Amino acid sequence: MKPTSKQLASLVLLSSILLLGVGIGTTAALDRTYRPAQIAAPFTEMQPGVYVAWEWWNETGSDYALPTQPVYFSNASDDFYHSYYYVEDIHGNNYTISETSKYNWTSDWTFTNLLVVILLDPDASYMSWMSNQPDIATDLWGIYWSPHEGALTGDEVFIYSSFYYSEYNSSNYYFAEYLWKNDNGDIVDPNTVIPSLKPEYEWASYMNGTYEYDYDWNYCGFGYDVNEMFRADNTEHWMNHYFSGFSTFNDTNGNGRMDIVYDKVDYDYNEDGIVDWTAYQMNETASEFVYGFQTENANIGALSTPHINSDNQIEWSAELVDIQGSLMKYPPNDIWYYDIARYENYIIDQETIPVVVDSFRLTFRFEATNDAAVVKIDQYVGDFNDPLTGDVSTDLEGLGLTINYWSSFTSYVIPEVPIEPTTPVPLPGNATGGLEPPPEDTAPVDDWTLLQTDSLETTDVPGGSLRFSEADRTRSAVDFGGTYVWGRNGQTYDVVPAILPYYFYAVPMLAESTTDLANAYISWWGQTYYYSSCYAQWDGYSITHDPIFSVFPETTPRSASAFISGLIWTSAVVGVLGVVVIALVCVRINTERK
Repeated sequence: MKPTSKQLASLVLLSSILLLGVGIGTTAALDRTYRPAQIAAPFTEMQPGVYVAWEWWNETGSDYALPTQPVYFSNASDDFYHSYYYVEDIHGNNYTISETSKYNWTSDWTFTNLLVVILLDPDASYMSWMSNQPDIATDLWGIYWSPHEGALTGDEVFIYSSFYYSEYNSSNYYFAEYLWKNDNGDIVDPNTVIPSLKPEYEWASYMNGTYEYDYDWNYCGFGYDVNEMFRADNTEHWMNHYFSGFSTFNDTNGNGRMDIVYDKVDYDYNEDGIVDWTAYQMNETASEFVYGFQTENANIGALSTPHINSDNQIEWSAELVDIQGSLMKYPPNDIWYYDIARYENYIIDQETIPVVVDSFRLTFRFEATNDAAVVKIDQYVGDFNDPLTGDVSTDLEGLGLTINYWSSFTSYVIPEVPIEPTTPVPLPGNATGGLEPPPEDTAPVDDWTLLQTDSLETTDVPGGSLRFSEADRTRSAVDFGGTYVWGRNGQTYDVVPAILPYYFYAVPMLAESTTDLANAYISWWGQTYYYSSCYAQWDGYSITHDPIFSVFPETTPRSASAFISGLIWTSAVVGVLGVVVIALVCVRINTERK
């Protein structure tokens, strides 16, 4: 029987489909749990191997506290509580104390947060694992902090970024008035009775006058963060970067950065000639810190959720508008803690500059390069305007601006054999308990290094980039140097990055050596660093700057995608060769039959 040309073509087509499918199926079978259709809600695959989830959290609440009940008996009228107490002195005389009091406490709060989660998972193995777990993605932060060790293959990168704004307002009012009467109902002076009260009635010693207390406290804060996590060999690494506010400086030496200098001061508390403790106090003459910015009120502006932009990046944005606040010269740490009189004088004499900032806008852009997962942030800080004139505050002429950050790094060594949680072992002599530190020879040996010194002065950042490395391999980088656009003339100027030896707003922190890891208990360790990007040309005008946060996983996006693409290409080649072989066999059979 001679096959027709249609039969031969059908056989070739069927064979090609069969073999090509087998080849691609072989590629997918390398991860035996992966099926392309498996995606864990609420994630969506916005790019090949890039899965995105986001949530908008908006919460408000309030509390109201009623007056507390008096000790003995009382009645309420006109919003006041009328309470009565009985006391006795050492001479056997009885007295009645009437208390008229009022107490109110109220509070209300607002918290909003835009959280964006990006999982770079080229082979979709971790996404596939999550899709088979019940409710695994309901706690998005849990995915970041508690990844399943056995499901991580090493090519995943977890990127978490949030933009938040919060308000908290509270008020406390307390009023109390006391009246003392003897057995005859005559009013007496409590100050003549209190010294002779029986010991069991000495609790009434404070009831000798009128007390009134009225206090309001308002807090407003905003910021953003970029958090990264990946696995390298047997270790999970978390890298968290946080915005922590604005401050201003007077660039007296012209180096473009905010210089902070601390002096070492020894204290001999009991004056026995032996130093009891050492403190580090900011040298106000040598330091250039001038004001810190405190927010009093703001509104949420435009928001955009993750989408693909024209440059094929994943983009989202958030904005605060009508930011009302003040520039204040916060007292240095030594004034706050060691000299109350100086602190009070400092507060009375300090200058406060009220300002209104029209916008603080952030546009986030994510992309996977050949070597890294990258988050770029275009951040715009508007003019610092005078609330009365609406123009840029003239009080800021000649000042520079700093945008302050801090980064925290934590690592966890995955045990070879899973360890069940146990009760912490108390440290010797520690009544409150704690974790038993490991022996010296079993402590983790990997070191995080940073361009930082032990100096008690601000230090430069060469090249404008902080690079955090482990065993000569860069794990994460923060690039906040480069140039920025100045709103006064629209020209570009240099950003001068600086590492600061203190926590912002004049709370000092001694910069410790970064060659040894801090908190090395069991298999956890970490370290924290503080730094700023400085804009010497500012004068209160807007700036536009774009810090870049990069993480370099063990398996680079380039090698992961190249590996998978190579397997698919190889499968296609195998499929084509299979078609050719089958066709040749068919021709040979047909020839022999002839």
